[in-house]
Amino acid sequence: MDKLDDMTLSGIRRKVHMLFFDNDPPTIEKVLNLVNEDDSLPSFKRTTFQKVLNKLKIKYLKRSRRSVLIEKEEIVRWRFYYLQKMLRMREQRRKIYYLDETWVNEGHTKSKIWQDLSIESARQAYQEGLSTGLKAPSGKGKRLIVVHIGNEDGFVENADLIFESKKGEGDYHREMNSKVFEEWFSRTLEKLEPNSIIVMDNAPYHSRRLE
Repeated sequence: MDKLDDMTLSGIRRKVHMLFFDNDPPTIEKVLNLVNEDDSLPSFKRTTFQKVLNKLKIKYLKRSRRSVLIEKEEIVRWRFYYLQKMLRMREQRRKIYYLDETWVNEGHTKSKIWQDLSIESARQAYQEGLSTGLKAPSGKGKRLIVVHIGNEDGFVENADLIFESKKGEGDYHREMNSKVFEEWFSRTLEKLEPNSIIVMDNAPYHSRRLE
């Protein structure tokens, strides 16, 4: 391991990121074949190559759906503004509710993949000509769309909305629209304490033009 210089290690890392760029989940076999086929890099056996990946901080971990590395600066600023505002609301001891939508489907995806833990930001990945990893996985198959609201005391009773997706695949947001959300939201408001705060994201169906 000590004989591998920085240029060689960098070349091996780029083979992993070639697969990331193609959104192709890397395996030891895939990366090993790419490395061994490259005349500019040394050839490895599988057991030795796994140690090389560990040295490069490329680990076999449970796949994450978060994309913190690719957040834009304006998103970071909005989060800072949000946290400041929420702090003031909590100081006023106002009741805070959170609502969101999600889906449950019968599809599956790999829960563990090889990931490069040495990449700590999108800027670093860009400067080194690398990627930020695979795109977040999306499920396929029959699904239910779930809408609910709650707070530190739990979910609001009888405030859930659950219905079967007609399309069965793709982005579940397409199944939601302003009419469905507004009808559910109007019924839900009656179940909340007066002068409460409601936190929601900026999904298109959370707002609509009256004119």
